[in-house]
Amino acid sequence: MRKPSRRAAWLALAASAPLAIGVVAVRASGDADLSHAVCALAIVLGLPWIVPAMIAVAVLSAPLYVALHWLGHPQPLAPWLAAVVLIGAVIGVHVNATLAIAHLRRPRARAERGLGPFLRRAH
Repeated sequence: MRKPSRRAAWLALAASAPLAIGVVAVRASGDADLSHAVCALAIVLGLPWIVPAMIAVAVLSAPLYVALHWLGHPQPLAPWLAAVVLIGAVIGVHVNATLAIAHLRRPRARAERGLGPFLRRAH
């Protein structure tokens, strides 16, 4: 499969950016039911890319989390892990949208002649 173009990646922001803004806005609003629904939607739409994205975000943000502890500003672990999962979900949605746009924009393949003409020639 061909690598998705940069244009597909930029067009995918039309799906991932509003979702990211929605997740942050709903989490900040304090409505627990709506927050859980939007976050669950983000996680489902980010599958299967949420796992590698979440691992990358966790590895990249762990030094900051440890540094805050050393500086005397410890952060609670549960909100940090929730943020890692949600950032991974938004990245997963972006990857899925990029691949979908690249798939829709690819040139259509021509149908091959098939096995019938080959078998008729074999006799």
